[in-house]
Amino acid sequence: MLLDRAATLATKINTYQKLKNSAAEAEQFGTRAKQFETASLLMARLRETLTALADAGVRVDFQPSDGLGYAAKARTLREAIKEDPAKVNDPPFDIKHAFTDRLNSIASAGHKAASAAWKTYVDKRAAFGADDVLSALGQVPQFRVSVAKIRQIRSEVATFGASLPADPKAAIASLDTLVSQHEAAWNTLAASDIPSGVVAFIRAAANSEALLSAYTSEVQTWLESRNLLGAFRIKLR
Repeated sequence: MLLDRAATLATKINTYQKLKNSAAEAEQFGTRAKQFETASLLMARLRETLTALADAGVRVDFQPSDGLGYAAKARTLREAIKEDPAKVNDPPFDIKHAFTDRLNSIASAGHKAASAAWKTYVDKRAAFGADDVLSALGQVPQFRVSVAKIRQIRSEVATFGASLPADPKAAIASLDTLVSQHEAAWNTLAASDIPSGVVAFIRAAANSEALLSAYTSEVQTWLESRNLLGAFRIKLR
């Protein structure tokens, strides 16, 4: 009787230990799965982002560090697990520190490079020149409505560079529209009681295209009478 009970207890202990070991292995498998899933999703999103920017004509200066080396590790790990699934818990290298963490870092660096490239692109499109002339014109009652419109467009353009767009091509199309509106706002800048020569000079100066010959005595007199002369600077090309 006592021996039978001992044998039954030993069987239960053995079964419990097997279940415990199986649970531990399952937990390890779950941990590996999460590590691979996270790295896979991050890399997939990076690829989508870089492809979308490239298709839209935005160049991203990004080269993954040792990309070929990590691709080789992925193949090695795949073959090892294919031969023996238990290898996922006894891999040929440290999966977390030497593989998935590195992939996550590459994905993070890639997204930073993509964000920087997009911001640089928007900044170039938003290179409307200094705000000095615009601020000066804002003091002239006849130009206030036009200046407000131009400022609004510039503000909208600037917001495009704050974050990566989901659809770069659509974002660029919107940028094109705003830039055209900005150009049109400058070109239509006028006031019935302001000499046309003055208006022409101001438009050209705002785009850094004013020639010295356009700075006539009429322009000088008009600017001086409104204390706007200090808003303009002469620069050599």
